[in-house]
Amino acid sequence: MNPDVFREYDVRGVVDRDLTPDFVYLLGRAIGAYAIRHGVRTMILGRDCRLSSENYQDAVCRGIRSAGVDVTDIGLCATPMLYFAIRHFRSDGGVMVTGSHNPPDFNGFKICIGPDTIYGEQIQELRKIMESSAYIEGSGK
Repeated sequence: MNPDVFREYDVRGVVDRDLTPDFVYLLGRAIGAYAIRHGVRTMILGRDCRLSSENYQDAVCRGIRSAGVDVTDIGLCATPMLYFAIRHFRSDGGVMVTGSHNPPDFNGFKICIGPDTIYGEQIQELRKIMESSAYIEGSGK
């Protein structure tokens, strides 16, 4: 695991080098564990149009659900649409699979707990969960 993918405002790296399907699944498990520990039971999930985003969306979704979080997948959307959906559907949080403004060989994840994106030490907490395998077992739908 490359610790440099855990940035200040998101988790971001090079497709198939830093962000492998296995890494993304474990990231989903870490997001799910972090979410459950912060009272989150439901999340909205969206993705951008990058070629890797659909596979990453599936992997991160499986990981989040494995912690017991229910995930509503809204598919292809812009990041502001994800933020709108979190509020509109009164979800406890959300994840956007997006490379944002980065080159095409990058992708990443913006994570919301409540209506706000996590950042800084909160992002580093995901890294710590992954490094220590401090996952939670559950069964979300």
